[in-house]
Amino acid sequence: MNSVWPDGNRCAVCFTFDLDAEWVFMGNDPSIADKPRIKSQGEYVWNSDIVPRILDVLDEHNLPATFFVVAMNAVNHPDVVGEIVDRGYEVATHGWKHEAIDHLSYEDEKELRLRMLKAIEDATGYKPVGNRVAGGEIGVNTHDILKELGYLYDSSFRGSDMPYKLDNGLVIVPSYYEIDDFHLFADYPKTGYKARMLSPETGYEIWSTAFDGYYRYGLCWTSMFHPQIIGKPGNIMLLERLIGYMRKFPDVWYANARMIAEHWA
Repeated sequence: MNSVWPDGNRCAVCFTFDLDAEWVFMGNDPSIADKPRIKSQGEYVWNSDIVPRILDVLDEHNLPATFFVVAMNAVNHPDVVGEIVDRGYEVATHGWKHEAIDHLSYEDEKELRLRMLKAIEDATGYKPVGNRVAGGEIGVNTHDILKELGYLYDSSFRGSDMPYKLDNGLVIVPSYYEIDDFHLFADYPKTGYKARMLSPETGYEIWSTAFDGYYRYGLCWTSMFHPQIIGKPGNIMLLERLIGYMRKFPDVWYANARMIAEHWA
């Protein structure tokens, strides 16, 4: 097999995490702010120090990773978001409040993206070069605005097993629903998310089997995990088990999304 990855590696593995917290509920339903029980299911991230828990696992296994951060989390928790960068991990944008953007005009979306960039840069000292649209469709101007603002890549599409370039030069680092913890383990009553609390064995089987296929064909395995899901005590053990399985295979390039995009560019 002819390798397209650095140093002749057979495939790439890219761990990414969407840091949504309570905004996954409130982004498109502001009334959740007045429903403390529902809101608390997102606040779990902060109350249980989930981000440092995940960073500890990544540190232990010497794995790069990208955190797609809802900008309001950088505003409200600059110490936590700052720690991500301080410990050597990439941050990228993931909405201002995890809101829909496909209806926005060019001017409104650009203004919103400038606010996202400033909030994350204020908290971390790092200017993001990557983006993932928060839970919906991209707008007609999204990719042109990203390119105009100096972004290198977007991770909102699912259109290939490999990274690919748009006509404007922006790199797409695809993310995949089959490697998404939310669809397996999100159990949020009265929020619109149907209960689907599956066994961790199901997650392990899906994600490790996906890795087998991506490894066989020399592709780019990219997770789309969420700290409030994968960071649960039992699920963090699932993550460690998955990492242990992958580490048995030679010639795997572990990279964050920026590294993938820079290589592809």
